[in-house]
Amino acid sequence: MIYPVALALAALLAILHVSAMQYVEILGVTPDLLLIFAACFAVLRKEEESMLVVPLAGLLRDLTTSDPIGTAVLGFAPIVVIAAATRMRSMDSQFIPSVAVSFAGTVSYIGISMAVLAVSGQAIDLSHSVLRVAVPLAVVNALFTPALYMPMSLFRSREEPRVLGSGRITIPF
Repeated sequence: MIYPVALALAALLAILHVSAMQYVEILGVTPDLLLIFAACFAVLRKEEESMLVVPLAGLLRDLTTSDPIGTAVLGFAPIVVIAAATRMRSMDSQFIPSVAVSFAGTVSYIGISMAVLAVSGQAIDLSHSVLRVAVPLAVVNALFTPALYMPMSLFRSREEPRVLGSGRITIPF
């Protein structure tokens, strides 16, 4: 049930990104709601679910933009790993990890996207790309994370805490 809903929401956000969000410009960049959705989904849902939905969100991004196909799929892939790393530390709320995954996912997406474009033969001004695109976009995406986190947190998965054994861990000597 979650997959069709997530796919429909990702498709809606991809269409919104190429149609209306182009007119919203903050710090010279447009917020990437699809990347924020993928980051929040990866933090709030199970790893198995996010391993399917995040690449599908990347594929929808590829189909709606003029980048080479597969660029966003590669760029969104580290989001699942970064979200899994935030699960190593138990927290009461998943809001701060969502913001952190959104920020780090944006930086990794921009880095992978620049690498793919450089390999495909396009000239890239590294200092301009980092200072005028990557850093402002990471900040803007982190600031826009609450807009998607709040409604998505109502539907987060209810995972039971994992216990690796019963009783205390003791030293055998």
